[in-house]
Amino acid sequence: MGDPNVVNNLTTTDKLSVFAYRAGIMISAFCISYTAFLFFEFMRKGVVPQNPYTGLIFWVFVVSVAVSVSFLHLYSKQILQGIRMFVIIGFVLLVVRTFVYGLEIDLIFKSEGFSGKLGVAGLGFVLAGFSGIGAKEAFCFKLNEGYLYGILMAILVILQLFNLTSIDFRIGLVMVIAVLVVFFTIRKMMLPLHYDIGDKSKY
Repeated sequence: MGDPNVVNNLTTTDKLSVFAYRAGIMISAFCISYTAFLFFEFMRKGVVPQNPYTGLIFWVFVVSVAVSVSFLHLYSKQILQGIRMFVIIGFVLLVVRTFVYGLEIDLIFKSEGFSGKLGVAGLGFVLAGFSGIGAKEAFCFKLNEGYLYGILMAILVILQLFNLTSIDFRIGLVMVIAVLVVFFTIRKMMLPLHYDIGDKSKY
């Protein structure tokens, strides 16, 4: 678990694990920012912009969260397993949805039909895993925007799943989340590497 008061001599393996963890966070932040752009375009044009990279970036986000969670260090094995289970469930739901319905990103944005609902649910579990990362960083290092974006992501998933409030409100929420995640990521990258390892004797 992250602990700024414990300074270990990091092995090559330690450094690689921290690099993978932080790289996953950075890539996730990029993907969320891209999603905010898509929502903005959806608000302007009424349709989700289609390009060859939309589906790819969607899956890059899912994989990047999975990578970060895989290298997340926590003293509590139960909490760590819970966070990882969220991502696993989300990944399975999204794979099933893609296999059955194909990768139609616009249905997730619109949350239409069972396919759209299944996509939102799967993405919601992945976002819960990413929120777990934010909560851990907020608890350990006072990166309190991690708490905030996690709460807003949960609200967004509920609103999107049940089509509550206007789409404009949800788009605005996505943009706020994107700003918080980018700010969180910048601050996270400035922390020393050993913060992410903590006391290895407690794992």
